[in-house]
Amino acid sequence: MKKTFFWVVFLFLSGCASPTANLPSTNWYDKAQMRKEHYEFAQNYAVARDKKINTIFYNLKKNTGEELCDRKLKPELGFDVGVYLPKTHWWQIRSKEAREEEEDIKNLNYFDDENVIYVRYVIPNSAADKAGIKPMDRIVSIFGIAAPNTSDAKEDYDEILEENLTSSTVGMPVEVQIERKGKLQTITIKPDSVCPYKLKIAKDDPDINAYADGEDVYLTQPMIDYMQGKLELAAVLAHELAHNTLGHSESQELNAAIGAIAGGILDGLANNPGGSTANVGAELGRKIYSKDFEFEADYLSVYYVARAGYDYKQMSRMQKRLSARFKESIYFSSDTHPKPQERTALMIEAAKEIDMKKAFKEPLLPDFAKRNSHLEDKTDDVKWF
Repeated sequence: MKKTFFWVVFLFLSGCASPTANLPSTNWYDKAQMRKEHYEFAQNYAVARDKKINTIFYNLKKNTGEELCDRKLKPELGFDVGVYLPKTHWWQIRSKEAREEEEDIKNLNYFDDENVIYVRYVIPNSAADKAGIKPMDRIVSIFGIAAPNTSDAKEDYDEILEENLTSSTVGMPVEVQIERKGKLQTITIKPDSVCPYKLKIAKDDPDINAYADGEDVYLTQPMIDYMQGKLELAAVLAHELAHNTLGHSESQELNAAIGAIAGGILDGLANNPGGSTANVGAELGRKIYSKDFEFEADYLSVYYVARAGYDYKQMSRMQKRLSARFKESIYFSSDTHPKPQERTALMIEAAKEIDMKKAFKEPLLPDFAKRNSHLEDKTDDVKWF
């Protein structure tokens, strides 16, 4: 039976169309060297990508001021770290691909030791940049604590930062001992005070998308690639940051809870044990002000972009680029988002408003019809309900 199956498959495949080009030989290339070059390019691309978007986000957070951030400002240094060569043993690496990557990492290693904390990139004009921190500096210690060199070095380093960079340490200098070209030196950094939200790349999301969850801001890789220039990325990031600082996620959950309660009462009156009306009420509550929240985030984002020094008058380019990708949004009225042309009009008017305030030397603060508790009640860990 197996032989019959083999011959059937063989005869079938032999009848398939085959390539006809006479390709030049590539056997003389050093395949390992080319693989290493591709790996190095991929590493450099990731660093350049992260530096670009985090520089923009850092500038936005640094310029919110206390008045436009819903949390206490926290100190931030302005550089990112990586870890060289996690400790592994060849006999533990089973796959050929993993062994090859391990070999390439070793070939690119600038340090003699393993699990070295080093500076991946420095954000221009940040506290670290002004203090003299450079890419590829090895972190020897920070806050007087030796840089971890365990298999979890990055996580341990992040914990050190989390414990020592808090709202209570704003204004306090930070001493970092580094090794540069074999020489030790101590650098004192006076941290920047920023609105304490983190930016994360949603690497597994294949869509052109950005979103905020009340705690972090997320960008997908396709969104980063699709947006052209710093301004368009700044517009996207400022919009999502505004969703967080204005408490829109919390407000939508609160509205959903109110809708669920109203629906639950109706379920009880109608003797509906399934609770279907409660579910409908929750969904209606979550969406009731969704478009208004989008407009509000757009409005505040223009102020964020202006305060950070970007060309706020051209922010509407971002909406035009997104509508070029999703043309149906120009005509289709979504349940949750306004049409892009409506958002563009709002951004243009917000820019005019900022121009007027600049002309009269007024603070660049948006106008609110009523007190916004999220922007006024400053806490380190916001729990609204």
